[in-house]
Amino acid sequence: MAMTRGNKVLMCTSIGVALSAVDTTIVNVARDTIAKELNGSDGTVSWVLSGYSIVFAAVLLTSGRLADRYGRKRMYMTGLTIFILSSAACGFAWNLNILIAGRATQAVGAALLTPAALALVLPEFPMEKRSSALAVWGMVASSSAALGPPLGSVMIDAWGWRYAFFINIPMGVAGWIMGKKLLHEHRDENAQGLPDIVSIVCGVGAVGVIALAFTESNKWGFIGPKALAAYAIAAVLIPVFVWRCNKARLPVLDLRLLRSRSFSSANVAGVLFSIPFYGSLVADLSFLQRQWNYSVLGAGVAATISPIFSFIVSRPTGRLCDQFGHRKVVVPGALILALSVFLRAAFMTSEAAYWTRMALPIALTGAGLGILIPSIQSGAVKYLEMDRMAMGSAFYTTVRQLGAALGVALTVAMLQRAGHSTMTNFRAAWTLQGVVAVCVAVVMVIGFRPPAPTR
Repeated sequence: MAMTRGNKVLMCTSIGVALSAVDTTIVNVARDTIAKELNGSDGTVSWVLSGYSIVFAAVLLTSGRLADRYGRKRMYMTGLTIFILSSAACGFAWNLNILIAGRATQAVGAALLTPAALALVLPEFPMEKRSSALAVWGMVASSSAALGPPLGSVMIDAWGWRYAFFINIPMGVAGWIMGKKLLHEHRDENAQGLPDIVSIVCGVGAVGVIALAFTESNKWGFIGPKALAAYAIAAVLIPVFVWRCNKARLPVLDLRLLRSRSFSSANVAGVLFSIPFYGSLVADLSFLQRQWNYSVLGAGVAATISPIFSFIVSRPTGRLCDQFGHRKVVVPGALILALSVFLRAAFMTSEAAYWTRMALPIALTGAGLGILIPSIQSGAVKYLEMDRMAMGSAFYTTVRQLGAALGVALTVAMLQRAGHSTMTNFRAAWTLQGVVAVCVAVVMVIGFRPPAPTR
């Protein structure tokens, strides 16, 4: 890749995106270690994981509009600064309350920088090269999220769980220095004044309580009293949010975005594919440790095939989208992902046989994700006007986070079903993930229509 200015900006912002993506999953394998060292219960330690996801999803919805209003470089640099400082706080945390607060603050930083990063990248590329740029951007995000568990397991085994946070500091500082020198400021010149406060509060609140209900479903149940209360709060907030977005001069979300079939269908596909993506991460690590008695390190290393294949396959995805269209790329990717989890459901047994039973499905999962993540994101934001890119990116990432929370919640619920054998529960979880992956292909075939080219 020639180092044009666009490629330099892409490399610079990819650092922040990689850090925020890897931190959604890197701590998953450290749960037991953290609980033991900081004397925490399972319920309290779960907030180290779920708190990040909930805050990340909630703040994302507003961060795109803030980037449009106050400047995308400013928001990216602010988010990266918050992320670096909070990573240090997490690494030095002396009790669980400090660690949970640090993780929540990390999520704020990640949510601020993520949509701003994409909005900084796309103006640097002409329309015909944006899918390729988005493919690289998506490749970084997908590989980083998939790399989280194996990277975390290696670091925890070698140096302890605190280094899962300390690793962010030198990488973040390098990215901050590059960004200060390289990035140009972009903002929406029409976005004068403060974004509508009511729509911000309602949007953050609705996303937050839905994410909370999904994340806590293993304790609350999907239709328990606390979950129903969360849904009821969301049911009140969402209509107010929509009303304010229609009436306010500067809403947090321009609802006209949803009239675009390419944007709306890609967002539905993004929610759906996040369910098997994050659900399979949970199921695979749990299966390797509980059924095949792998150590944390062994399970993490066994999972590295997925990010390797994701990285390899995602490289030509942007060019393929430009050449054949997003739908013809996403549909095979979704079917590959579905095949990968159906193979697990069909052939996995309690007898350990990694190379003959697990390696191929994990590799296919990585290949499917390497196709899906960049191509669906490209389909969602490629055709948006420049002044809506940060907002559109924020909305897409928000719904993807909700899909991730739902995928984890559904998988955990399936694995904990009473009255069934452990293997039956794993097969049921993988089968459900495969069905959802097929639905991604259906949505793209039926719904995705790029806008007609302007003359």
